[in-house]
Amino acid sequence: MEIKIARQIGKRLAIKSALIGLLIAYVTFGGLLYSWGMKLIKAALWITDVEFAFHLVVGAFGLLAMAYLFGQLAAIDILIKKRNELWTGIKYGIIILVTGTLIGSSVGFIEEGIDNLGKYGNPIYDYYFKPMYWIMIFGIVPVIIVGLWFGRQIKKQGQKRETT
Repeated sequence: MEIKIARQIGKRLAIKSALIGLLIAYVTFGGLLYSWGMKLIKAALWITDVEFAFHLVVGAFGLLAMAYLFGQLAAIDILIKKRNELWTGIKYGIIILVTGTLIGSSVGFIEEGIDNLGKYGNPIYDYYFKPMYWIMIFGIVPVIIVGLWFGRQIKKQGQKRETT
């Protein structure tokens, strides 16, 4: 298997996996809001009502960018280095989630939190620790599930390419 082909497989499947993960996150958050008594349409469009929507959108784009980069590395690990596809899928899923979250958090920190350094509160805690904590709490199970699928799909696509 050529590295170029492995990278193509990895980035394509990583973007697809990241989009699945973002959909799960969007529906989960909307479902939580809906379960608290919101109307269905308002729950479906919850992102228009939160004050940190811009940070979420930037984080989503950051997540997709990291999926593009790390997906290539995952495919190289699985197809070239012959690493276990399931563990590799989970590992890179977590790496993508963490780096995407850090990108979104950094935008919020630079935009609002940096001015509060040394003043009241702790912007590092508010803009990095809290988002990371909640995203990992709610995101770890979907990341594991999607990561398993992602790793397995890379292996399948690689085997399919080798037989043709």
